[in-house]
Amino acid sequence: AARRRSGGPAPCALPVPYALVTRGCKLNPYDSARVAGRLGGAAQARAPAEADLILLNTCTVTHRADREARRLVRSLRRANPRALVAVMGCGARLHEADFRAMPEVDAVLPDAAALEEYLSARRAPGAAGSGGAPHFGDRTRALLKVQEGCGFPCAYCVVPAVRGPSRSVPAGAVLREFRGLLDAGHREVVLTGINTGEYGKDVPGWRGGLAALLEALLKTPGRYRIRLNSVEPKAVTPGLIGLLRGEPALAKHLQVPLQSGSDRVLRAMRRNYRAATYASLLETLAQEVPGIGIGADVLAGFPTETAEDFEQTFSLIERSPLAFLHAFSYSPRPGTPASRLAPLDPREVHERTRLLRALGERKRAVFAEAFAGRTLESLTLAGERGRGRALTTNFLDVRLSHPAPPNRFVQVLITGTEAGTVLGSALSPQRGGRFSGPSATRAT
Repeated sequence: AARRRSGGPAPCALPVPYALVTRGCKLNPYDSARVAGRLGGAAQARAPAEADLILLNTCTVTHRADREARRLVRSLRRANPRALVAVMGCGARLHEADFRAMPEVDAVLPDAAALEEYLSARRAPGAAGSGGAPHFGDRTRALLKVQEGCGFPCAYCVVPAVRGPSRSVPAGAVLREFRGLLDAGHREVVLTGINTGEYGKDVPGWRGGLAALLEALLKTPGRYRIRLNSVEPKAVTPGLIGLLRGEPALAKHLQVPLQSGSDRVLRAMRRNYRAATYASLLETLAQEVPGIGIGADVLAGFPTETAEDFEQTFSLIERSPLAFLHAFSYSPRPGTPASRLAPLDPREVHERTRLLRALGERKRAVFAEAFAGRTLESLTLAGERGRGRALTTNFLDVRLSHPAPPNRFVQVLITGTEAGTVLGSALSPQRGGRFSGPSATRAT
């Protein structure tokens, strides 16, 4: 690129002040934390403008994510003309040539091997990071990847093409990393993956799937909370539900992707369940795990979605015990079967997405208000502007009435909601062992 030929940044030896800019799903922050562990947390710059090396970890799940990545590259270059800018992640894998053509980009790292080679070539003699163990800084919560890739390509999804087939992280490695995160001071660990519910199906001799992995983790002594991320409907087994109900240290919260409430659209999407089965599963979760916070992903404007299909989706969600909704607009991804279908009017897609998001806000408010006057076990987080903050076991993000030190287990009295914000008061640090469920007694 002309910029580099005319005096751009010189190759740097690590560790140098570096910055990680991350977009996308929970796997990307985990992958970035791995890079931070490789480089050493102490070398992180306070901001990209102060870094000698900037690594942008990209997402490519939608057109918007692709546009955002390109915009970010240009913005980072303007803010720091002398830094090296490297692009990694799913966007780099799918659009490698496009990023290489950008004059603002110094390196494109489309896979783990390219990333490792890039970092190793710039490592200062004798310098060492933490051996690749993820580094989350002073965050209370940490991510733990237990699975990668997906073996069930949906008609609209490019993830299998950029993340590959489903692979489970060996249980021994998961357990070692889990203990390491606890030793580092993290009190909540979120298990994540592309298709976490497929855990163990590719491991010869493994029995019990994701539930068996959880059982092994929950034998670890100490005071902590484990949270599951997203689990596909067919992977929510009776064994998993039993653990959610009975294990005090397992957060009473689960994200179960829906995508559509229309069987016709689900078939076109190549999803492996039907609307009635999904609705029944939610009812079972709500009955078997009192107080559970259930979330869902829903896709608006799939090319074959009619107004009637959308109404079926809206109605299913409205009647369901869902508390959290992630609604997003369909975006054609190159190479997927759905990308060959004629898209809907963008204005209609936008309106359907808006209606779903508004419904999601109402569902969240109703769920939160149901706990007014109750105490819930919570973990304090970093607050802001003189107020504390805590996350309940069932995923309510609570603004506390007074400052509270982060990373402590407390009982929080939910006092109500205000403009979409859940309000509460921290009563006292919880005594005894690990967390219990959200069906705590009503305050007197």
